Amino acid sequence: MRRVVLGIAAVLVVAVPAAHAAGAKKAAAKPASGAPTESDEKIADDLKAFCKKWMGFLETRERDNKRGVKWQNSGGNVKGQYVGYSADYDCTLKERSSNGTPVATIVYKEYLYESAGSSQDAALAAKPTIVEATEVTEIFRYTKGEWVY
Repeated sequence: MRRVVLGIAAVLVVAVPAAHAAGAKKAAAKPASGAPTESDEKIADDLKAFCKKWMGFLETRERDNKRGVKWQNSGGNVKGQYVGYSADYDCTLKERSSNGTPVATIVYKEYLYESAGSSQDAALAAKPTIVEATEVTEIFRYTKGEWVY
């Protein structure tokens, strides 16, 4: 029994300093000041471009939603609803996740618009009103050199 305990102690004496040294090397690889590295700057630049592209997708979706309105006739009035999105948005790089993956959010408003008029042409010409507004937060991660949903 005594030999087993001594054997385990000998293994620990060798393994613990080696593990500690490996951890010190990893810590040394990160800038001590917490200053962004060149790759962090690229990640931030990629995020700006990604958010702009994302909002472009929403702009296209709103245009398609507007074209696809199902008009309803009700008592001599025509009305239709569609979903649209705010032009303003907030794109934010967050603290990295526990495994070191960069994470970001984009926050914007989603609107339910309604257009009404005496005819479909009149409803299309009228300024739509916002019936409902919802704040949307999308979360993204940076994987294999690109932002993904």
